[in-house]
Amino acid sequence: MLSLRQQTGPTCGLRLNHDMEMKIVTVLGPLAPEDMGVTDAHNHLWISPQTVPADNAPVLDQEDRILEELQEFKSAGGRSQIDCQPSGAGRDGNRLRVLSQKSGVHIVACTGFHLREYYPGKPNPWSMDADQAAEYFLSEIQEGLRETREGNQPVFPGFIKIAVRDTVEKSPLNLIDGAIFASVESGYAIEMHTEKGIGVVDFLEHISRRGLPLNNLVICHIDKRPDPGLHKELAQAGCLLEYDTFFRPKYHPEKNVWKLIPEMVRDGYDRSIALATDLADKGLWKTMGDGPGLVGFVGQVKERLESEISDPSIVSDLMGRNIAKRFAISIPETKS
Repeated sequence: MLSLRQQTGPTCGLRLNHDMEMKIVTVLGPLAPEDMGVTDAHNHLWISPQTVPADNAPVLDQEDRILEELQEFKSAGGRSQIDCQPSGAGRDGNRLRVLSQKSGVHIVACTGFHLREYYPGKPNPWSMDADQAAEYFLSEIQEGLRETREGNQPVFPGFIKIAVRDTVEKSPLNLIDGAIFASVESGYAIEMHTEKGIGVVDFLEHISRRGLPLNNLVICHIDKRPDPGLHKELAQAGCLLEYDTFFRPKYHPEKNVWKLIPEMVRDGYDRSIALATDLADKGLWKTMGDGPGLVGFVGQVKERLESEISDPSIVSDLMGRNIAKRFAISIPETKS
């Protein structure tokens, strides 16, 4: 059993008052959570090639084809995409802004860090201590993504991405602790890449000891470890669980994620799950490979959920409302 309990309270984000409202920070500005609609909770829409390429590092830089798929996604009823590519690993906030403007799809960018192998050149975040990392992440939250600051319209992130290994000891605790501090200071949620959910309990205990409320955390790729008992404990602790193996045959979606979802829903955990596709591999795109593409999230995942789950409100929670609520932060109310 987890030695964790759900944590809530004023340490998470800004305190609410009559001059504050809950918004999600997209690349085009703040947005009400209810306007996010159908949202892919973990994806990669643009990955620039690196000057010193990492082995097997994905690249997504064909703007016309990416735009085509975003437009098809919107035409099918999709509304928003969560982009999980952080600084230094191919992120380009300027491209994300253009893609959002041209497609009409809401895009949420991130600050934070990825796995070390995606940073073969220098500078990279591993030279930072925890204080420097926190300062870096907070500077992007407060001043905009580094690559977008030259113009007069910086793009701001809407969450913090972190990536962990299979054990706490093998993971960059300086960067993790810096991200936790930035999250507590800003109210921004953290999406945590895991290695198929291995060691997740140890990571949550570390995170909890560092003061991050677990209701401000999203655990990514956890359906690669399809243990219903573990998932229910994680949900009870306050975590949002991100499932994304629908189009990955090696993870046997029919016997794993598609059985996991109805069991979790049946036992009352429908508000603890966010669905995604994680199409970092261009082979999974329609225009660049032979996969279902961005529209598969609507045309396949959503349609199947609607055929298996009778309550449309639950489908809406899984397909976007849960991630929108987790990413919403308190910001000053806009005065007309």
